[in-house]
Amino acid sequence: MQESFEFIISLPLAHTGDCSLIGIAADLTIYAEEMYGEDGWLAQYALKLDEKTVTSSDENSGMNRDFEMLRLPTDLVRSQPCKHTSALNFGGARHRGMREPERIAELVRPLTIQTKMTLIERLKLNIMPPMLLGVAESYVLAEAPLISPNVFMVCRRLRLAYILPQAKYAADHQPYDYDTLVLYIAHDYNPHVDDEIPPERALAGLPGVQLRRPMDCIVRDQHLFIADGGTVTNSGTAEQVSTIHVWQIAKIENPK
Repeated sequence: MQESFEFIISLPLAHTGDCSLIGIAADLTIYAEEMYGEDGWLAQYALKLDEKTVTSSDENSGMNRDFEMLRLPTDLVRSQPCKHTSALNFGGARHRGMREPERIAELVRPLTIQTKMTLIERLKLNIMPPMLLGVAESYVLAEAPLISPNVFMVCRRLRLAYILPQAKYAADHQPYDYDTLVLYIAHDYNPHVDDEIPPERALAGLPGVQLRRPMDCIVRDQHLFIADGGTVTNSGTAEQVSTIHVWQIAKIENPK
């Protein structure tokens, strides 16, 4: 498949939690929401592509006693259930444990050395490539049709398994010598052609922006919208607020 995405704009939200798209209106007004904080506070937004916030409503960490959900137009295109791309889902390995008894090497999807090196650099991991075992889990968070009915944009959450330099003990005093970490990616996918897409394509991302935690996507009127979750540093301070990214789908050729 050949496709061309022209990056238009990134619209930052207010917090660093998870975000999703409520829907896209006929005039391309974006309705989005965030869940943030340990208590799961809610913030909702209506955004224009000219960077103007039409309106917003935020629980403000429980301080806003007048919080009300946004009134939504009836013409929204909403996120769809992930029923066409479910073949990308797999799991079976624990999030952490002992490699040999659990035969973790047989459960993960292997990665090439080059892909391991790319991931180690991207995720700033202090490990050697052989210590990155592979993909222990994959889950499609969202799908949106690019070329109906066969080609989709997907947002996925991957869990990567890696070997620890030495065994550790969890809070329940159980030992573990491998652990996992989460990686979010977005890419195109054709379930009628692709079994699992090449890692270099899955990790390539989209032009104009470095996606951090792509969590939701919608296509409307040749525009792609992706909700990118916020991030925090290891010390817990805000690193990047949730953001809505927008591309125009300039050209897509239907694959044979």
